[in-house]
Amino acid sequence: MKRNTKEVRGSTSDIISNLPDSIKATVLVCLPIQDAVRTSVLSTKWRYIWTKLPQLVFDDNFCRESARKSKTELMMTIYQVLLLHRGPIPKFILNLSRLESCPEMDQLILFLSNNGIQEFTLLIEKGEPYKLPSSLFSCEQLRYLSLRSCVFKSPPEFKGFSRLLKLALYRVFVASDTLSSLISSCPLLEKLSLKRSFSSDCLEINTPNLRFLACEIYGSSISLKNTTRLARVSICFMGIFNAEGITQAETSKLVMLFGSLPVVEFLLLDYHTIRYMSAGGVPKRLPTTLNNLKTLKLLSICFEEVNEISVILCLIRSSPNLEEITIVVRRCETADVIDHVPQLLEMQDWSDVSLNQLQVVELGNLSGTQSELKFIELLLAISPVLETMFIQTDSEKVADKGLRILTEVTRFPRWSPHAEIKFEYKDKDQV
Repeated sequence: MKRNTKEVRGSTSDIISNLPDSIKATVLVCLPIQDAVRTSVLSTKWRYIWTKLPQLVFDDNFCRESARKSKTELMMTIYQVLLLHRGPIPKFILNLSRLESCPEMDQLILFLSNNGIQEFTLLIEKGEPYKLPSSLFSCEQLRYLSLRSCVFKSPPEFKGFSRLLKLALYRVFVASDTLSSLISSCPLLEKLSLKRSFSSDCLEINTPNLRFLACEIYGSSISLKNTTRLARVSICFMGIFNAEGITQAETSKLVMLFGSLPVVEFLLLDYHTIRYMSAGGVPKRLPTTLNNLKTLKLLSICFEEVNEISVILCLIRSSPNLEEITIVVRRCETADVIDHVPQLLEMQDWSDVSLNQLQVVELGNLSGTQSELKFIELLLAISPVLETMFIQTDSEKVADKGLRILTEVTRFPRWSPHAEIKFEYKDKDQV
């Protein structure tokens, strides 16, 4: 009996080791890379399993065990892991808070380019931006590319990434024509994210399969072409510009931007973008009705600026199926237009406009100006199924006005019998 018990225990203890290599590799993928490498000493059955992993992730878990190593030593350790690896490396992530630009990265990327890399993430945190080597542009199988703090300059012979599905650039320095050319040479691209990247002149986005666009760039303007599948769009311009200097033709390009968004469902714009659109005049409606638009988010809007409010009214008129509107307000230093917005709202005819799907409205950082109150009154009057309107004020600035705002808003007539007004203060320390 004892002998049989030992046999059962022995066989049980070795069950995992006897699993197929593919299953053991699946287990190791869930471990930090340094722990996966250590399994090679468990037994001969585990010795080479980690060397066939389809993905290698070097993050801060790996970096903590190499805290005393210099950046050169750190990169050499990573490179040694690559040399011991057998077979293709479809996925590689290098995301270390200590990571700085260094020449050793060139050799690492060259190695990956010769080993079937499909998903590549390089997030540099410190030091000078890293100039990407030419070997990166030979990775023809790339499907996902994510870069931070890099200089992107493609060689003349570069023809694009024909299989790329997702592109994310954060703090990347790239010329507008280079970026535009890259995007247009990725016919399968579905998701494009540009965050705090530096580009000059007009950025042209021309790719037929794009479904998601998040654009937060230091640049002058943006043009969308052949983007009829875009469903989620966020555009924020980080630069400071002179709106009065934009010509009518340039403004028309920005307004016509929405002609390339026939199926957009989510739209986020900041006040820089709004100002671009407003320069030179705003039409009553956009050239193309945004029938699919469900969510509209507008950031840092000044309700005392007639041009900005004109753009908002244009978007509302052009989006009959909106379900959610969010507007975050900023204080405007211009005082000579304070009385113009209420007049604008009163003069326009809204008898032909109704937001029959609008259910939720969120208004942040309100101070109770006449312009804000008139806008609230308008939304309540044209929204027959509105359920909730959230109104938030900054307690540090308008605590004494809060009750007055609430009192006035509750007096406004509401088309929706179920519309509920929820009012709250925002503490100065609240995030």
